[in-house]
Amino acid sequence: MTDVNRKDIQLYVVTDCGGLDEARYRVMANGLFFGHHLDWSFTETESMNTLHAGFVGATHVLGGIMRRGSLREGELVGMLLNAAPRLDKDLRGKGRRPEGEEIYALHLYNGVWVVGPNAGLNFYFLRDQIEQSFLVIDTSGLKTPFRSNYVMLPALAEILLPGSNPLIHLEPKELPKVHAALGLFVGAVDNHGNIYVASTLSDDSWIPPMGEWKTLRFGDRPEKFRLCHVDDIFAGRTDDLTLTTGSLHLPNGKPVYYIVKVGGHAYPLLGSPPVGTEIHIEE
Repeated sequence: MTDVNRKDIQLYVVTDCGGLDEARYRVMANGLFFGHHLDWSFTETESMNTLHAGFVGATHVLGGIMRRGSLREGELVGMLLNAAPRLDKDLRGKGRRPEGEEIYALHLYNGVWVVGPNAGLNFYFLRDQIEQSFLVIDTSGLKTPFRSNYVMLPALAEILLPGSNPLIHLEPKELPKVHAALGLFVGAVDNHGNIYVASTLSDDSWIPPMGEWKTLRFGDRPEKFRLCHVDDIFAGRTDDLTLTTGSLHLPNGKPVYYIVKVGGHAYPLLGSPPVGTEIHIEE
């Protein structure tokens, strides 16, 4: 392959198929993009947790790409965004749907391509960034539960390198509207014990004024905690619980709010609430 045909490709894999499966993704990706320069990133999310996958993909990957500016000429960027419990909730036995959810390829306004199953909240946090959507059709006849590796990655390869995977076809189709329960939720937790708040509310009226204290609790647990809205993750007195923003942003540019324990870890202090737990902020 001559240098003029060599493409520079960035591949971001955000998936609930982690652990040993990372090696299988790497083997597949290296083969699909052989002869081209491939930069690779792999992020494991919680099993079958579409809120976790969707939130992490939108904030850590797409939010980061959009914060650094427009794609450069010749820059090819694709993301696999995968977590897929079945919509009919029947994961086992004769009644389950072996074909799984429909797989979509989404072309975003900034030029990034996203491929994944239309399941739960996978696409919720990037829904206002979609320029075009396509149904991914695999004509190989392959039967596998590991579609993220054997169908979705080849779909990204066909999109970024047209003609490389003729068994993959894209059919224009509007992505069905993504519905979500309204509220605040634990979107992710980092290694510092900070909790990232995922909001599905239509506005920011839930955010207390700067310097004011509010009470919160998690899910159905009765314990209540006081936190103060501050302007920096290092603001506040040692051991205070605070609500603040950091460097993380959604694709639309809105900041992500963190729950932080100044000088410590908020997550265990607050009972280690699982990703997806509803956060109630009370007066």
